Amino acid sequence: MATEVLAVERRTQIGTSHSRRLRLEGKVPANLYGLGKDPVALSVASDVITPAVMAGHRVIDVEFDGTVDKAMIREVQWDTFLTHILHVDLQRIDANARIDVDVAIHLRGTANEGVLDFHLHSVELNCPAYAVPDQIDVRIGTLHIGDQVTVADLVLPEGVTCNLPADSVVVRLHEAKDVEIVQEDVGAGVEPELIGRAADEDEDA
Repeated sequence: MATEVLAVERRTQIGTSHSRRLRLEGKVPANLYGLGKDPVALSVASDVITPAVMAGHRVIDVEFDGTVDKAMIREVQWDTFLTHILHVDLQRIDANARIDVDVAIHLRGTANEGVLDFHLHSVELNCPAYAVPDQIDVRIGTLHIGDQVTVADLVLPEGVTCNLPADSVVVRLHEAKDVEIVQEDVGAGVEPELIGRAADEDEDA
């Protein structure tokens, strides 16, 4: 839940052509808004924002003009091939506020028997705006046939709660079932095809 500090610069120009020039310089245009303050046009180095996004950071500290705003990465626009970030929207948040956010479930270990059903790949959490978990780990190496992990079993950071029912199943381990493969006899009941003259063809024709 470490908060990434993002050093950014204020943009004095806006527009498509200016954004294109920024990208050629290795920078990403961004907007910062929210909490009743005026929106600010910013730019951030691509090699700074990209690792933060790829690491799953949702809440960051935006530092510019000698001030620091705590913000959530609200929207990220990628290029067609999902290799370069084109634009980022950042929303200011109150450090004392709580927010609802979807957080990915990460399975740790390997199931040693049976078949694992992965029901919930993410869960909606309610947490302090400054402390959004990057992921929730679920250990599956000690599970046995018939075992399951529910929302109630999740180990959540202090001050974080889950909005889903406690009995919601995250993963379940069940016994593998043998599947009988029945091969259809495609030859049964098929009349042989007659090649040559028709059956009712007159011999003197």
